[in-house]
Amino acid sequence: MPPAMTNLMDLWAAHSQLSGEDLVNVDFLLPTGIYIQMDVPREATIQHIKLLLWKQAQSYPLFPSLGEMEGHMFECVNQAAVHEELEDETRRLCDVRPFWPMLKLVTRNCGRAERLLDSKIGVLIGKGDTYSLSLSLSLTLSHSNSRPPH
Repeated sequence: MPPAMTNLMDLWAAHSQLSGEDLVNVDFLLPTGIYIQMDVPREATIQHIKLLLWKQAQSYPLFPSLGEMEGHMFECVNQAAVHEELEDETRRLCDVRPFWPMLKLVTRNCGRAERLLDSKIGVLIGKGDTYSLSLSLSLTLSHSNSRPPH
């Protein structure tokens, strides 16, 4: 049986007509309202991309108001049209496969360990948006902790 053909119009496919090179032009939206456009490696990890963005953002206004790099994460809309928080920064951009090459930098709201666990559970069950899972998991945990011992 011949190998499956990848969609030549898929931006994230390795042999796409749209990809051309190993770099992808990505739009970044920062919490300060600044818009930055950069070419980033298609196979770079989210952590590496965030580092590249942080270096570039230093030359833009309002950079000091961003605070620490670790206090932020990316969000995107994935190929399934689901809002996805990119908590696991070891994933590669080509594996995340945003619908459009646009990443929004947002401030983290809760503990990193909890968000990372929620993100990994969401990826395992095939769900991009883990907010409702996080909410139900938090409610379950708080409910089980509030029970009196038998």
